[in-house]
Amino acid sequence: MRGNTHMVAIILVIAGALVAFGPAHAKDEPFPVDLKPGETFDVCGSGIVLCPARTPICDDPKIAAPVDLPGGLGFKGVAPGTTLCSAASAAGPRQVFRITVH
Repeated sequence: MRGNTHMVAIILVIAGALVAFGPAHAKDEPFPVDLKPGETFDVCGSGIVLCPARTPICDDPKIAAPVDLPGGLGFKGVAPGTTLCSAASAAGPRQVFRITVH
């Protein structure tokens, strides 16, 4: 019986760790964005980044590139492919986007 109690305690500790740390990991994943060539994603309008956003970066500007939109920063689909882009927030950490252009 004592072994079962020990096993239940271990399971509860593992489950608690998964609940506590699981969402933090998911939050670190790039935010997915699907675009067509010529289409734009309004970073500021999305509410994901507290604007004004600054210092935009795209790993491959041949796939997606930062653009100025009337409401602030955006990313524009250039050609088919997938790349990572990011923007610094007025408050909080830099947000990373996984942009896929179809």
